[in-house]
Amino acid sequence: MSRSRSRELRDRAQKLADDAYRDFWTSVVECSETLQEIAPNQRKLWLSTVIEELHREQNGLCALCGELLALGEHEVDHKIPFCYGGGNERANIQLAHPQCNRSKGAQAEPYDILRYLEDRYMNLNERA
Repeated sequence: MSRSRSRELRDRAQKLADDAYRDFWTSVVECSETLQEIAPNQRKLWLSTVIEELHREQNGLCALCGELLALGEHEVDHKIPFCYGGGNERANIQLAHPQCNRSKGAQAEPYDILRYLEDRYMNLNERA
C-alpha cells in the first residue's frame, strides 16, 4: 500500500472517530437535559460534618491537584458537573481549591456522565 493511501485511510479513520465522539457527546448532553427536566437537581448548603469528613477522607488534599487544602479554603466540586445532571449525593462531590474547581469547569468524561445519568435514572424509577 502506498504511503499516500495509508495516510488517506488513517485520516479518514480519524475523521470517523472524531465525528463519532462528537455525536456521542451530543447524545450525552441531550440525556442530561432530559433528565434535568424529569428530575431537576437543586443546589444545597453543605453540612459542616460532610465537609469535615470529605476533608479527612481526602487526607487534607485537593481532589483535583493533590496539594494541601485547608478547611474553609475550599469549594465543593461535583465530579459529574451540575450542568450535566450531577447531583449532590456524597459519591459525586469532592473538595477542591476554588482555582482548581474553576479551572476544571464543566469537564468530565462523557462515558462517566452517561454511566452516572443511567444510574440516576434507574434509581429515580425505583423511587416511583
